[in-house]
Amino acid sequence: MPDPTPTPPPADPGFDPLVFWIQHKTKIVLLGGLLLIGLSTFAISEYVRIKKQAAAQELFATADSAESYGKVIAEYPGTAAAGNAHLKLAEKLREEGKFDESTATLKNFTEKHSEHQLVSGAWTSIAANLEAQGKADEALSTYQKVSTGYANSFSAPVALLAQARLLIAQKKNAEAERIYEQVMTQFPDNVAAQQAAQEIRRLKK
Repeated sequence: MPDPTPTPPPADPGFDPLVFWIQHKTKIVLLGGLLLIGLSTFAISEYVRIKKQAAAQELFATADSAESYGKVIAEYPGTAAAGNAHLKLAEKLREEGKFDESTATLKNFTEKHSEHQLVSGAWTSIAANLEAQGKADEALSTYQKVSTGYANSFSAPVALLAQARLLIAQKKNAEAERIYEQVMTQFPDNVAAQQAAQEIRRLKK
């Protein structure tokens, strides 16, 4: 008896958009609504953020006193303008001889704006405040924090020179000379290297 002829598989009807829509209409509508809500929320938040940044920058541009810089910080926290206002406020306070308040402002800045490009400068200013107050050991350790923690920053050679200056005041000339040599090696194209070379010649006299 001959083998029965196998039944061929049914032909693939292909993708039918209408059938797909009927089968998944509820899910498609729901996902589309969620996507629309997400896009709208993002657009609104971006608009608010940009407006906030612009208003903060406008207020910062007109600020010229400790009070006005404080207003930028209070009204627009987290903005770039608020970060810059911290630095200007600290400068104003330092000029008024309010070193503790200046240092507190700078520390607040480093905590709230840790990614700001001037963080190393803020720590250098903190060290300078401590030095002006006669707190040589604290100033020295803070300058060391800058030169090691921010070794590639613009503040590093400044911090190293300051360390050497404090060490000389403590009669630690050999340590100071090593730091000057470090400046010349690490920052050969910086003006700090020329100053370090001059200081070494002065020490050897």
